[in-house]
Amino acid sequence: MVGGGALVAAALVGSVVLIVSRPEELATLRGHGGPVRSVAIDAHGSLLASASDDGTVRIWDLATNATLHTLELGGKVHAVAFGPDSLLAATTDDATVQVWDARAGQKAYALSGAKKTLECVAFSPDGTTLAAAGIEGPVYLWKLKDRGAPTALPGHLKHVHAMTFTPDGRALITGGEDGSLRFWDAASGASSHAIAPDKRHLHNLVVSPDGKTLFAAASGKGVRRWSLPDRKEMPNIEGAGMARGVAISADGSALATVHEDGAVKTWDAVSGVSLTTSKGHKLAGLAVAFAPDGTFFTAGGDSTLKRWRGRP
Repeated sequence: MVGGGALVAAALVGSVVLIVSRPEELATLRGHGGPVRSVAIDAHGSLLASASDDGTVRIWDLATNATLHTLELGGKVHAVAFGPDSLLAATTDDATVQVWDARAGQKAYALSGAKKTLECVAFSPDGTTLAAAGIEGPVYLWKLKDRGAPTALPGHLKHVHAMTFTPDGRALITGGEDGSLRFWDAASGASSHAIAPDKRHLHNLVVSPDGKTLFAAASGKGVRRWSLPDRKEMPNIEGAGMARGVAISADGSALATVHEDGAVKTWDAVSGVSLTTSKGHKLAGLAVAFAPDGTFFTAGGDSTLKRWRGRP
């Protein structure tokens, strides 16, 4: 029996199971054969990419929730990120970044020069620079005009799990297992600021659309916040628990988080007030991304993705 006055119904359409047993959950997307560790949505809001331990990236049509392409990358895929013109960057165990034309489902080129596995990746907002990092600390910057050897940025003491560019593209922010935050000049790669290491690992980073607040999914106390103008830490979002992923809506009003216990939660991004909590995934939630229409997608260790209604 399903509570909350929900209508119990389900329909299988291809690899998509439509769910209406909860008011917040819109669809479950199936097809991966292993944990789904990263999700990304293109700037047009038409494509979703999901990266899995099964060695594939799936490209989904957001209008139908159906698979458009299955990209074979040849090893565990740790992270994906969209750039301009539906270019998609993906990292695997071989320390390269593969760049694909996601709409066509074809590989465009590969970037080499990193020494070890890369666990996070990001395009600069203008699409001229790609950043990636992972095991044992260096952050790598590739200039995509020439696709030559990357600039290696030292500083992190342990694995780097998370990175994001600020909306204006001027700064790259990185964090990870050592609990520190580092700020880099996106053009030169120079270190501009560092926030001292903390015992709480940082799993994921996102900046509000107005560029004023940095949010981090972290071990221990869940979601941490910093004011970017003065780079001072703000009060944590209470009750978040062990968060593995955090995303913010396009209008900056809502956050979505996924957690070690599989829970999926939404929050008022300004006040930090809890909005909704759902069980979500059968295993740990690992990634989350907002679509421009206000819905959001989560991914988990149970090999599924789920689409959710945004702010209630």
